[in-house]
Amino acid sequence: MSKPTALTRRQALLLSASATAGFVAAGLPRWAQGAPSAVQALPIPTLIEARSGEPVTLALQKTQHRFVPGRAVPSQGISASYLGPVVRVRNGDTVPFRVENRLDEETTLHWHGLLVPSHVDGGPHNTITPGAVWSPEIAIKQPAATTWFHPHPHGNTARQVYSGLAGMMIVSDGADRERGIPTTYGIDDLPIVLQDKRFGRNGEAVYQPDMMDIMHGFQGDTLLVNGVIAPVASVPAGFVRLRLLNAANARNFDLRFADRRPFFVIAGDAGYLSEPVEVRSLVIAPAERYEILLNFADGRPIDLVTAPDAQHGTGPGMMTQMRPTHRTAGAPQHLLRFRPDPELKATVTTLPRQLATLGEPDIKSAAAWRTFELNPMLGMGMMGMRGGHGRMMGINGRSFAMDRIDVTAKLGTAEIWEISSGGMPMAHPFHVHGASFRILSKNGRSPGQHEAGWKDVVLVDEHAEL
Repeated sequence: MSKPTALTRRQALLLSASATAGFVAAGLPRWAQGAPSAVQALPIPTLIEARSGEPVTLALQKTQHRFVPGRAVPSQGISASYLGPVVRVRNGDTVPFRVENRLDEETTLHWHGLLVPSHVDGGPHNTITPGAVWSPEIAIKQPAATTWFHPHPHGNTARQVYSGLAGMMIVSDGADRERGIPTTYGIDDLPIVLQDKRFGRNGEAVYQPDMMDIMHGFQGDTLLVNGVIAPVASVPAGFVRLRLLNAANARNFDLRFADRRPFFVIAGDAGYLSEPVEVRSLVIAPAERYEILLNFADGRPIDLVTAPDAQHGTGPGMMTQMRPTHRTAGAPQHLLRFRPDPELKATVTTLPRQLATLGEPDIKSAAAWRTFELNPMLGMGMMGMRGGHGRMMGINGRSFAMDRIDVTAKLGTAEIWEISSGGMPMAHPFHVHGASFRILSKNGRSPGQHEAGWKDVVLVDEHAEL
């Protein structure tokens, strides 16, 4: 009997790539089956290191993009063919931005997660006409966090974000090496932007909400990571930091790894937890961000998957009976494969202990106690807009109006807000501009440990107290 032959590293990688290709190809939409290659590397957005006083240009533009290799289709992006760069800013800096609208329609650019005044927030009141330039100066005064930016025009937010206009922003305090967290961008510190799409027969992204989408939120049947389908990421055989952003319109991702290995949440929307929290699954709602650490020291490839969206239309009532079951049924869906590469240096091999100092929320300091009920008014979704399909979501029985102020709160004070779903048959994310909060309770229970830090998005299925 002949002796077994040892595989060279190159042979092992080729076999691994072949197995990945077979696995991924099976999950591609039909129009993508004929692409030159079924596997592509995880795209890493360009990193812009913003400096105080130095302008950063972001151009919202029409482009062509390849969701799979070899097939370019019309899309939109921010200084890129799809999505945008990652902009890293530093706490204490003031950064001038130059936002160019190269589209043929009005838009805005909202700094989701930044604690800034309304005149530079980029919300519906800060419109940029076609061909115009908006030049806000953004003073960064907040703890380290993963935030993002996207258009927020009244009545057209959902469609513009869906088209590809979104990018990640990192607020840095320069202390991550002391915390013992991976910091090498694109190697062991990876931006992971999660979305879903519906594609036409020629591979073009389709956004045509019907009445069911208006009632339940627009979800696609194909999942994207950083703008492509089923990519593969090479990572070092140690701890890797994933900055997770849900940039989908309505889908809640229920993330876990195919072998059910544990991973560690280290930060939420607005900053670090006090210490890493071990989990085996993580629900991330539209516009939410989490930072996690995953250990690849065993050298094995592993797949990131999402379970069906159990929060999408789960309540009682007529709308649940009408809900299409194919959107929430079935086995977990593949998102991304990680493949450890021994040639990439692992800079972090032990789990950090202390991340930040978080005291208990000071309930007694609250200056006001308010109640808000989320009302379905023929539209839903984190982006809040349905592009001409009737009225949108309401709060306390009133839909949004550009010229009306319902609540005035004093800057620098703390308030307690009770948010209820108003009997909606699905969970709904709730977000506040220019502020962050701690979750006091969800459905009468304390939040999970991974939700104990500062946040700006909360998924409300019945009742939440902030």
